[in-house]
Amino acid sequence: MSRLRLVLAGALARYPQGAGHWACFLQYILGLRDLGHDVLWLDVLVSTGTRASDERRAQLLFKRFEQYGLRDVCVLLVVDQSDEQDLRTARAYGASTRWLAEFFRTADLLWNFAAGVKPPLLARFRHRVLVDGDPGHLQISAQTWDLGLQHHQTFLTTGTKLSDADHDVPLLGLKWRPFVQFVYLPMWAAAPDPGVEAPFTSVTQWTWEELWQGDRVLSVGKRAADLAYLDLPRLVGRPFELAVNLHPRDHTGDRELLRGAGWRLVHPHRVAGTVSGYQRYLRRSRAEFGCPKPVHRALRTGWFSDRSACYLASGRPVLIEDTGLSDHLPTGEGLLVFRDMAEAVAGVEEIDRDYARHHRAARELAEDVLDSRRCLPGMLAACGY
Repeated sequence: MSRLRLVLAGALARYPQGAGHWACFLQYILGLRDLGHDVLWLDVLVSTGTRASDERRAQLLFKRFEQYGLRDVCVLLVVDQSDEQDLRTARAYGASTRWLAEFFRTADLLWNFAAGVKPPLLARFRHRVLVDGDPGHLQISAQTWDLGLQHHQTFLTTGTKLSDADHDVPLLGLKWRPFVQFVYLPMWAAAPDPGVEAPFTSVTQWTWEELWQGDRVLSVGKRAADLAYLDLPRLVGRPFELAVNLHPRDHTGDRELLRGAGWRLVHPHRVAGTVSGYQRYLRRSRAEFGCPKPVHRALRTGWFSDRSACYLASGRPVLIEDTGLSDHLPTGEGLLVFRDMAEAVAGVEEIDRDYARHHRAARELAEDVLDSRRCLPGMLAACGY
């Protein structure tokens, strides 16, 4: 494959504490550069309201990129409103607007994550690819809100089921090309067994939102997902821990509810607020216990988490609720799925019963199936390259 020029567009500057979010997109950049491509990360930030605050965000963004030798492949555009993305009026950090205009004009591809780049900025790219990391949620939202999908030529999705017949995601008349969340393996070493007292963990938001699909109410909140398995620690008698952004002064009673059921709670910004901290948190876990947003199971999206891929690459087994992903990923060793509480209990017991086998299989799955060197060429091929 010839050397390509790609612009990857997302939003990291506005969420510096989101280390899992950062790790995901760093792997895109590092993986594509490892394949020999010319990559520019374009971050678009709606102004915080003061130039000093915006510049602090910019400094932290570039400092993080510099830690990975990527300082020169990152630019930040600050706009006053999310729907006013105009290169002529935006404040640019990391490059001049004149240089950016030429780079955008000559880029082979824009990968626009979650449709974050909008007109008129979007029109500066000749081949615009929407990258959907939240299948079902995005498509249903697009039926109500103008997300600018019509301005793209190619549509990539982490919904591995969206090319199958047995899903309920509205396709909106578009051809969605599935891909699996991958890992850039040099970022992840297979760590030794941390011992049976190490907890099953996950890193999550604590959200409540719902969507309507006709008369159907679909939860897109992680609260509903996790509370469905509230009693699991009591049932299996082993440590479980959530790195969850429940505020210490949260008054909903959720903190007490979780702790009363045997869940340890830590705040993700403290234990995994940097990429290196996030990597350490995964390594000190026994396994991941993952509860996707209920919308993924309800619509059979086949969604698989970039976080789960990182657990696997760290040699950590993953036990995750099945979204249909088992139709497209090998499960049973290293990666196990469940559909109800009884299967969740059985999955926990199976991982602890033969941890060495699942530990080994987790890393092997990452190497054999999720390696960026294997996955990224397929994504580029779906874009015509």
